[in-house]
Amino acid sequence: MKTIAVIEADFARGALGTRARLHDDLLGETVLRRTLKRVLAAKRIDRVHLVVHHREKPQADAAVAGLDVVVQTHDAGSVPWREMVASGRKWSLDAWRGGLVGTTVFDESLNPWVIDAVCRTDPADAVVAVPPAAPLLDPDLLDRLIGHYEQVRADMRLAFTQTAPGLSAIVCQAALPGELAKANQPFCRLMAYRPDEPRKDLSNQSAYYAVPAEISHAIGRCITDTQCAVDRITRVFRDTAPDGQTPDAAAVSRWLIDHRYEQVGALPEEVEIELTTEDSLPNTTLRPRGPAIARRETMSMDMYKRLIDELAGRDDARIILGGFGDPLLHPEWPAMIAHARQAGIFGMAVRTSGVKLDAQAIDALMTSRIDVLNVLVDAMTPATYRAVHKADCHQQVVANIEAVCAANHQRQQPQPLVVCEMAKTRATIGEMEQFFDHWIAKTGSVYIAGPSHYARQWPELAVMSMAPPARAACHRIFSRTLVLADGRVTACDQDYKGSHAIGSLTDSTLSSLWTGPAMTAVRRSHLDGRFDGMPLCPMCEEWNRP
Repeated sequence: MKTIAVIEADFARGALGTRARLHDDLLGETVLRRTLKRVLAAKRIDRVHLVVHHREKPQADAAVAGLDVVVQTHDAGSVPWREMVASGRKWSLDAWRGGLVGTTVFDESLNPWVIDAVCRTDPADAVVAVPPAAPLLDPDLLDRLIGHYEQVRADMRLAFTQTAPGLSAIVCQAALPGELAKANQPFCRLMAYRPDEPRKDLSNQSAYYAVPAEISHAIGRCITDTQCAVDRITRVFRDTAPDGQTPDAAAVSRWLIDHRYEQVGALPEEVEIELTTEDSLPNTTLRPRGPAIARRETMSMDMYKRLIDELAGRDDARIILGGFGDPLLHPEWPAMIAHARQAGIFGMAVRTSGVKLDAQAIDALMTSRIDVLNVLVDAMTPATYRAVHKADCHQQVVANIEAVCAANHQRQQPQPLVVCEMAKTRATIGEMEQFFDHWIAKTGSVYIAGPSHYARQWPELAVMSMAPPARAACHRIFSRTLVLADGRVTACDQDYKGSHAIGSLTDSTLSSLWTGPAMTAVRRSHLDGRFDGMPLCPMCEEWNRP
């Protein structure tokens, strides 16, 4: 079986919109050259193709000097779904799948037009699509994956495995990319659930190549397109390969698991920002709103700008405008999202009830190219909506969401990706399946949320507890925080009253609070198995959320 590898490279911009680091030095060698050498080390790959835009050919020729790599050029633009993939993958950087609209890490590097064109010039039985910034790619694992594909190709047109992003790639039948190109469909359409075409997930079919649990359970982006990933990869090399040899997937995965809670940066990866506690559904029974919240002053533009400008120092920072109010009720919200976009914030989402999602709001969201619009619908029928939210707004909210979808289509713009949310409670579970199928067919993404009792501060609404039987350290206190409208910073979003805030932006920076003694004490208690660093922690059941 002849197998070729195709690596599409852009020396200016990475797949997710960050600065490309292909020419950056990584312990004495460029990122791209390290990636190429890892691919060349795979014994079952017959030829390696590096594909670049024609204007970047001199850079590509210099990068492959002395290597058995064929440089090919093209004049085409990027794939039409590039922005959709970027917006979807921003919220699942450290995992191979789990992105919105079903996006996976493979969507970042699989350009069907480019691969099909290469396969026409170099006919093969199988093709491997490799990300250009994957210096930890494991050639032995890649060989085993190709061998697996050879065994299953009579029944399956592709083969993949589960690793941290950048440790492996995807193998597919050489004809498959051409068919995707002809259908104008991204790879994620093959992986995502479709109500009109139900089928067993590919990870439960023979296309999936099983690897040891230490590899499949590891998370952590090993593609050098963010500074966090660069720092992680540099540490992996220094800690696991003092002799200069590149570690294999097992060694990297063990390191990722062992150091999962040590990678706390100077700023959090994700910050939820409450602009106001005003809400269109103040009497909802599903979440703390209105009278349940001690009314807080709206966030000032000055405080917001200081926060955003600080977060912009992290090239993979994500913000969610939400909290315990509707951000669309803040009088300056359009200017606020525009400032975040101008500042270069990596990922942006707005979480709203959707009641105030009128034409002017939709235009503002689309103009600033918000990545995600998360709408708290929670019901499939007006009757259930009225019962859980104590308001007759269901038809209005549905019409508003459909108006967003129409605007997406009219402008030929994927952003914002619309994610309708339902809290899975005893009052809503009867409509859950219909809700999921309806909105995933309409928007491509749905979120079914397990309702929280906020560490026993709120009524228990869940159908059943989803907390695992054995307590472990909370994931979110190492990556995420919530800023209340009055500037107080909380250890987590369960503290909706702000009773246990770790400080305030009125007199501190976010970085000083995020890395300060109060937050450090909370993390330390979790790592020590005490869970008493913050009074709400002992009663919390939300610690296992990613």
